[in-house]
Amino acid sequence: MCRPTLTVIDAFRVLTANGPTGEHLHDVARLETVIASPDIVAADSYAATLFALTGGEVPYVQAAYEMGLRRPVHLRPG
Repeated sequence: MCRPTLTVIDAFRVLTANGPTGEHLHDVARLETVIASPDIVAADSYAATLFALTGGEVPYVQAAYEMGLRRPVHLRPG
């Protein structure tokens, strides 16, 4: 297994209905958002918020978190 060093999610235009190809232009939301993170679980968890969800509400994100696939958090002394 190779752990990615950077995860990039392109959410500039997001298909919100009738996937995977959509049927109408109104199936696409223009969010103009790009997410980049060294932590794949954090990136997907944040992406869930674009759909009014939390990472915990997305089964594969919750499973990845529980499996420890996230990067450890390093806090800088304040």
